[in-house]
Amino acid sequence: MRYSLLERIKRSRTLSSLAILAITFSLASSAGVAQARVAQETASRTSSALIQDVVAKATGGGTVVASAGPTPNAVASFGLNARRPVGFVPGTGDSSAQGRVNYDRHSNSTGRHVNAPVAFMDASPTPMPPNNTGGAALLVADCTGASGPAECPQSRNSAIVYVEDNADSGKGLDKFFIYFCQDLPGPFDPTGFMPGQPIVGYVCDAAEGGLLRSGNIQVRGDAAVAGELIGTAAGSGSYSTTPNVNGVELSGGTFGIGLRTAGPGDLEANLNGVQPLLGLFQQLTISGWVTSASVNGGTMSFSGTASLDMGDGGAPLTGLSLSGSVTATGVALTVGSWSFGTLPMQDGFIKIE
Repeated sequence: MRYSLLERIKRSRTLSSLAILAITFSLASSAGVAQARVAQETASRTSSALIQDVVAKATGGGTVVASAGPTPNAVASFGLNARRPVGFVPGTGDSSAQGRVNYDRHSNSTGRHVNAPVAFMDASPTPMPPNNTGGAALLVADCTGASGPAECPQSRNSAIVYVEDNADSGKGLDKFFIYFCQDLPGPFDPTGFMPGQPIVGYVCDAAEGGLLRSGNIQVRGDAAVAGELIGTAAGSGSYSTTPNVNGVELSGGTFGIGLRTAGPGDLEANLNGVQPLLGLFQQLTISGWVTSASVNGGTMSFSGTASLDMGDGGAPLTGLSLSGSVTATGVALTVGSWSFGTLPMQDGFIKIE
């Protein structure tokens, strides 16, 4: 029998069995601007019309409420990467793209996983200060396996993902929608597309997602870089040990990752824990901006700046140093002087490519 994220985390710690919450990490961006971007909670942006052949990159990691399907109130983690191929020429009608979409709906329902390569992208980068990000992107992921290993809901040939980068802090402002479609992957005509609404001319399930519950999206007008590697992930796990962070004993959580070695990316997670001295349950949220990332063998290491919300009603701690690594089996993270250990991946996907 397969258990959902929340059920498995509940089973992982006796003290946590009464109240386990979903979670997610958000890390990305350059060191000089990371702290300002994390602290900025209200700046919003308006995305222009999507263009099929514009230079762009998109990254993201976080959670949304599924809002459709057999478990409409389920929390889902996502991670994404998309970019144009090296040598891409704008203005030629070419919408080809590379990258990956990971999606993990934390419920007992079937068809809740997506691990598919990106084949096409429409975008509208609208750079805004202070970090020159903003806009929207629409990604077409190939579920057929023709573009590489893929997993999607049964009988669905493509996954269409729409994201908006509307703010320097994505929670409640950025958007993530995903459609599971019977149509084969191909160039997408964005004319008349309305986020979250049925797609005219396509046979797709109702869109899942909406405003970000946690995490962040970045859309940039950056060109591809030869040799660039990406790390994409969405999943969950329970700690095999019990990391203690400022008196809170952690049991597990979820993660959403979109990192790249040639520029900023996103990694977000919320962690469930208990304060044993007071008998209180707490949800810790780490949000940051990855300033650099590199790959050695099967490990992607990253560093940057982060904030830490202890979930106790106090203001988040900001401007903390951030370092960590991602492998095919889990995510390790250190924020400030606190080590969060390695959160094993027990459900979902981690892909470094």
